[in-house]
Amino acid sequence: MSAAAWLERAANLASALPRRRADDERMRWSRDRLAAWQRERVAEIVRHASERSPFYRERLGGPVRGPVELSALPILTKDQLMDRFDEVVTDPRLRLEALLGHIEALRGDELYLGEHRVMTSSGSSGRKAVYVYDRPAWRAIVMTANLRMSRMVGLKPGVPRPRIAVVAAPDGKHMTFRGGASMDVGVFVSRRFSAASPVPELVAALNDYAPDLMLGYPSTLAILAEEQIAGRLRIRPKWVTTSSEVRTASMAERIRAAFGVEPFDCLGLTEIGIAALDCTEHEGMHLFEDLSIIEVVDEHGRAVPDGSPGAKILVTSLWNRVQPIIRFEVGDLMTVTSEPCACGRTFRRIVALDGRSDDVLELPGPSGLVSVHPIHLRGVLGRHAAVVAYQIVQREDDLEALVVLAKDAAPEVVVELGCDLVAAVRAQGAEVPVVVRAVPAIVREPGVGKLKLVRARPRGCP
Repeated sequence: MSAAAWLERAANLASALPRRRADDERMRWSRDRLAAWQRERVAEIVRHASERSPFYRERLGGPVRGPVELSALPILTKDQLMDRFDEVVTDPRLRLEALLGHIEALRGDELYLGEHRVMTSSGSSGRKAVYVYDRPAWRAIVMTANLRMSRMVGLKPGVPRPRIAVVAAPDGKHMTFRGGASMDVGVFVSRRFSAASPVPELVAALNDYAPDLMLGYPSTLAILAEEQIAGRLRIRPKWVTTSSEVRTASMAERIRAAFGVEPFDCLGLTEIGIAALDCTEHEGMHLFEDLSIIEVVDEHGRAVPDGSPGAKILVTSLWNRVQPIIRFEVGDLMTVTSEPCACGRTFRRIVALDGRSDDVLELPGPSGLVSVHPIHLRGVLGRHAAVVAYQIVQREDDLEALVVLAKDAAPEVVVELGCDLVAAVRAQGAEVPVVVRAVPAIVREPGVGKLKLVRARPRGCP
């Protein structure tokens, strides 16, 4: 690491450290106090956007002066963000074509124009999007969330320095890489490993590194847990945190069995940074409601009742002024509760995260197409003790379930899974053949290493 890069990261960390006590206090505010504070932040962001962004000035009918009601503002889609990117951003030096070139050349934590971090989403739902954070936004959002995560899981500086392994995206195009890189200033020993690497390489590297904390995609950590159970991986992490994918019950159970710890779970979104993390109660992920607002809505954009599943979410960043993200549509299928947590934190909790809206399968039934939510299939595959990893692929005439099985799985498991999946599909009113195929590994998304659990056919395909 160059001296300039180290100084940049050290300055980012130093800016967040004095705010730790205030950050923790906000997580215990009353709901009324938090709501009032959020309204102030929303009004500030909306006023700034309406004054500095040509897109928002047009969309909001000119500069906004008075009070702002978030739910009354229009929804922002990915297509709108990308089609009018140069008008959405508030810094006229930021132009999409140049940013795309910068992203392609990224290998580490390089800054654009010496002050902006530029990343892309994985594009698992189709079109990729580009997201920009300037220094103030990065410090207020990502550094605050990183320090909060460390405190919530119990990770503290010490001698010898705790060793952190991040098993996720391989380069600086992605948030999982950049967020971890920002904390690499010597307080902890941090190393990043590509989730796209062959498993034997990961095993050898992790054995050599011996991390105290391991953070990564749950699908990857479940595979590594199987390697630990088999004796090829020999590490003893004190903390394990999963992130960036849906974590099934069987994945969590394998991690517990292999490493002897209760895994934490984190929700990270490139649009708004780290959005939620569970506490030591492990009763759902606390939304970081002082950094962003997440609205759980139905397919028409209307708020759903507390504790009810939504069809998508709308995310608003409370701190990003350079690329205002206001009611941005994300296809996550989420259920949130405001019920108090035993830990004393008042931030709402995600109690169910069931993939994305584009994972919903349109399957033939006796009276036409039937929408089958992925949770019904995950109930079969995600909870079966023999299934280490899986992927459901919707083909032209059937469903194919690719499964990576535990080494001690009985041969009849494949037949059992097929019967259970057919029953689950029929229970939803659909009729489609199901093929279950045991495979040694499942191909991950190129470049980022994520595993998409459901590959539905695009809407409108014959």
